[in-house]
Amino acid sequence: MDYLGELRSILPELLLATLSLVVLTVDLFLPRRHKWVLTPLTVGGLLVVGAGLIPVWGVNERVFGGFYVVDDLSVFIKAATVVIGILSVLFAPSYLRIRALPLGEFATILLFSLLGMFALASSADLVTVFLGLELMAMPSYLLTGFHKTDRFSNEGGLKYFLLGSFASAILLFGVSWTYGLTGTTRLDEVATALGGQMNAALLVAVGFLTVGATFKVAAVPFHYWTPDAYQGAPTPITGFLSVGPKVGAFALAIRVFGEALAPLRADWLDVFVILTVLTMTAGNVIALTQQNVKRMLAYSSIAHTGYILAGLAAYAAAGSEATQQRSIESVLFYLLGYSVMNIAAFAVVAMLQRDTSRFGGLNSFAGLALRAPWRAGAMTVLMLSLTGIPPTVGFFAKYFVLIATVESGLVWLAVVIVLNAALAAFYYLRVVVYIYMRDPEP
Repeated sequence: MDYLGELRSILPELLLATLSLVVLTVDLFLPRRHKWVLTPLTVGGLLVVGAGLIPVWGVNERVFGGFYVVDDLSVFIKAATVVIGILSVLFAPSYLRIRALPLGEFATILLFSLLGMFALASSADLVTVFLGLELMAMPSYLLTGFHKTDRFSNEGGLKYFLLGSFASAILLFGVSWTYGLTGTTRLDEVATALGGQMNAALLVAVGFLTVGATFKVAAVPFHYWTPDAYQGAPTPITGFLSVGPKVGAFALAIRVFGEALAPLRADWLDVFVILTVLTMTAGNVIALTQQNVKRMLAYSSIAHTGYILAGLAAYAAAGSEATQQRSIESVLFYLLGYSVMNIAAFAVVAMLQRDTSRFGGLNSFAGLALRAPWRAGAMTVLMLSLTGIPPTVGFFAKYFVLIATVESGLVWLAVVIVLNAALAAFYYLRVVVYIYMRDPEP
């Protein structure tokens, strides 16, 4: 067995784990006035991790007894994870410094969560899936409650932890049930053992796996933790939480449903279609009523989860391998584009909240074009992109999902997506109206 070759295949994971330990160690010995060094150190380290992805592009092999897979899908998700990590680290320091929150602890916890996302992206076994999920989720709970003196942060962290623990237990029960039925936890072997035949016992296993996975992506009706967790967490951390765990959770969904449960696509298609419609519609309708921009972005992130789920539904309904591939590609493109847009939007909110008297309400954006034209311009572009106005990246993300649903024969679902995008335009463009057409606060 080529142990050196297998270690070479997980070079990005080794680099990221090393970076986590380096940041943790350096933070111990740095005096308070030099803590700013941790930001360039973390960003530089993540760039090195990103460079470590280049040698494993195109490898396409299973390592460590089939528990881990290195393929183009996993490398793309890891690259998106690195981008999310860099943006989160760059946007956080000024917000954390004003509130006397420790930068070193933030960076270290964030890096460990990224490591869990790496593990999820390459999981080829249900056991590895669960380990990667928990490695991603546990630091996320800590980040949500990171502002220990803020009761909203404490409440959000506690809710996220309790509900997340239940969801993890349900997912683990689905894993054990699947193992009992198939005699294996390897994703490819599970697919072979299923043979496309659904029965009552297997329906229970698929149900538990679906609940566990859809909770992690914050799909309706498993979304109740999202608004409190996002509003309570420090704003730069909210930006990460709105996209990071979502990318990891969709990596889980692609691996489990797109590989292990692929022979049962016709059976779980209807469930995913229903979840898609409920998620995007409920997220948009509730976001319409929000006056707090952080909370509005939290509910809109639920709606975007629905759009991404439509790509998975298109994969299940696809009649050819080419259409299946385009459906997965639409999911991946949407994840990357949405991640950049949403983190940047939360970054602008965090910049406004450097003034600790501002709480992220719509009135905080009133007259922003007069007092901070560059921030106003950036927020306008981001709102247009999240709405899906051409030629922004948000438009192309929705376009690719729409094409995938139409090619898969789900034309009515494409119509629902368009109607929801029109509904979302109201609350996104309302922010632009406040920026340019409302007088500043006294």
